[in-house]
Amino acid sequence: IIALAFHSNGQDIATARSQGVGTSVTVTGIVTNGDELGPIRYIEDATAGLAIYDLSGNNYLANIVRGDSITVTGTLVDYNGLMEMNPTSNATIHSVGNILPAVQIVTPSQIGEATESEQVQIDNAIFVNGGSNFAVSTYDFVSNGQQGKVYIRTGHPLVGQLIPVGPVTLIGISSQYTFSVPANDGYQILPRDSADIIFAG
Repeated sequence: IIALAFHSNGQDIATARSQGVGTSVTVTGIVTNGDELGPIRYIEDATAGLAIYDLSGNNYLANIVRGDSITVTGTLVDYNGLMEMNPTSNATIHSVGNILPAVQIVTPSQIGEATESEQVQIDNAIFVNGGSNFAVSTYDFVSNGQQGKVYIRTGHPLVGQLIPVGPVTLIGISSQYTFSVPANDGYQILPRDSADIIFAG
């Protein structure tokens, strides 16, 4: 039986991440975002997630969209606390339109290295700036007494949209951006579009 979504090419993502910065790795996973987050693509398998960023302008990630099952080889780097892969050849697309890996339900304080580059869900999130409009910025929210952050980038589908008032279910990709050494802060959630903000009730 051939599994369409997952192929046993290279290492699982958790093993690949453990190899550390500077290592060349080959991983296979399901892509969890498209160009709404810019040129970066996040992939996930049953073990972990990984950010893939093509520095070179080689278009190694050209036409890669959410739901694609891909295998890609590249070098692990640290970008302001976020472990990324810089691909060294074109990604191989195995299949398209796959169901995304299950979203993990977490609390804001659980957003960290253990969830990095994986899809997460925060229930009962309340935005501090509710009632104004999203712009290119970082936004604070609270859930169950814990604080978290959402980042909205240039060109994001949510720019100009109303920031919800009251509790929402917040879904996005767990990421990090910090200049701290060691890189133990700067964790943030990257929603992809309005479907990642679900109104309660």
